[in-house]
Amino acid sequence: MYEAPRFTSQDLVPYYGKMNCYDYLLACTARFKDDYPFIQFKFTDHMRSEILTDIDALAYFFKEDMKMQPGDTFSLFTPNTVEEVIMFFALNKIGCIANMIHPLFPSESMRASVEYTKSKGILILDKFLPMHADALAQMNVKVVVTSAVLYAAPVEKKDYVRPDADLLRAADGKFETIFFGDIIKKYNGKTVEGLIRSGDMTAVYMNGGGTTGVSRTIMLSSKALNAVAYNTLAEIYPNEHKPGCSAKIAALPFFHAFGLCAGLLSTVYNGAKCIPMIRFEADEYIEILKKNVCFEIVGVPNMFRKLLDHPEFPGEHLKHVQYAFSGGDYVPLDFLTRFNSLMQQYGSVATLMPGYGLTECGAVDVCNLPWATKAGTVGVPLGKNRVAIFDEDKNILANGEIGEIGITGESIMKGYLMPDGRLGEGLYCDAEGTNWVMTGDMGTLDDDNFVTFVARKKRLIVISGYNVFPADIENLLEPLDFLQETCAVQGYDDNGKPIVRLYIVLSEAADINNLEEYKKIITDLCGEKLTVFSVPRDIRVIDALPRTRLEKVDFLKLTEVRTEAHKT
Repeated sequence: MYEAPRFTSQDLVPYYGKMNCYDYLLACTARFKDDYPFIQFKFTDHMRSEILTDIDALAYFFKEDMKMQPGDTFSLFTPNTVEEVIMFFALNKIGCIANMIHPLFPSESMRASVEYTKSKGILILDKFLPMHADALAQMNVKVVVTSAVLYAAPVEKKDYVRPDADLLRAADGKFETIFFGDIIKKYNGKTVEGLIRSGDMTAVYMNGGGTTGVSRTIMLSSKALNAVAYNTLAEIYPNEHKPGCSAKIAALPFFHAFGLCAGLLSTVYNGAKCIPMIRFEADEYIEILKKNVCFEIVGVPNMFRKLLDHPEFPGEHLKHVQYAFSGGDYVPLDFLTRFNSLMQQYGSVATLMPGYGLTECGAVDVCNLPWATKAGTVGVPLGKNRVAIFDEDKNILANGEIGEIGITGESIMKGYLMPDGRLGEGLYCDAEGTNWVMTGDMGTLDDDNFVTFVARKKRLIVISGYNVFPADIENLLEPLDFLQETCAVQGYDDNGKPIVRLYIVLSEAADINNLEEYKKIITDLCGEKLTVFSVPRDIRVIDALPRTRLEKVDFLKLTEVRTEAHKT
């Protein structure tokens, strides 16, 4: 096993606000004298020096070949890959923006995101080309194609990897492509000057629910991303690790702030080896655990449930795990007990710590800690984050009173991306000039600064940590002549798994005998136009939707609330 001098997270460079993510990575890892395994993909290790060389090559390509300028955008339309990591840091080095697109977006949504963010190009896996070829042909952007096996190969064999020729034929005569591997080969050894002191510039665009449940494009700066990583590392990891030996599996997607900050940045800034997974599979995850010294498990409740239910999860490999954190959804207390008992049985000191956050604040904002935990809460604010509970008039409530959770700190967004370029959209500025993200969630704050999540105020459905926007579903179905109106809400199946439940009111022209056909039309349309998580799994006919006193649809009356009866 690789050996290197030990270090602690307290050695982190504190000046994260002035640096972009690329410079902060260099500053945080400069204290390690020896080269070390930086990233692992499909059980192949890649050294820090190799990855930095490839980052330089891509930065050269963007700046000298594509003539990209600071503030320009390039879209990353892939699951977790090494190429996505390299492109993120390369764009960040020269002051450009990575537009992170959900890889399960249908072509229409992908194209809309590229055009709205004015992206100059897009990164895509070769296997996605056939399904998106028509949309790509309509966009005047550079198309960089890669293969999922490029970094599965050892460094000396990367030159021999090519994208799938049959898949590339989807682009023939429609648009030109360039292979990621050819870029790093052509510009190997090249470097360009980076944009220093650019921490306040936008680093990523991310799709989020908005604080009212409407899909928006969120602007996060390097300073915000670095602050999340710094808060996480400085407060959570006091124990020593070995650079390149201690590892963390990045199963959470990088296109979400939770995965980018907690999966990638907090790992590589700390000198640990990042192990991205294209898709979470319990079998592969456990195999990685067995072959590496993984010091932390971070994920969403459904991921932890699949691990705990897997017969190969228990074992001696768990003794290396020091921390376990969950976010994105409710964690039942009995599940916490089961998980913690198993970890203790195999020599791990880790106990599962629930947390809370949203993309607008970097996603890792509040968390229980091994030395500061309280059952039933989502923890305390991390680092310089502050939480307050507000009433409808934006007055701060006393501890113990229920109101809307507001978050402020260095990790909050610059605002939602607006066509006119204005900043601050989506932020509340108080009388003292402090910007707050009003989360749209209801909760309380106690005298010990622990936050308790009570309910969602905004219309948002969460499935396996992914945001589903009811308005997207309802607007899509509105033209169907057999429907009078619809309401999509959070529901749960017989196993307690979160689903989209759709209530429909049939129009006068509809025939109730054709209900099964109507349901198929609905699910097929949602599957074609929206993400797989947005497809309704339970469609129920209702005579009329409930209304509030103001005649708005009272979706809360239809929403199923998560309780201890819903086992994870």
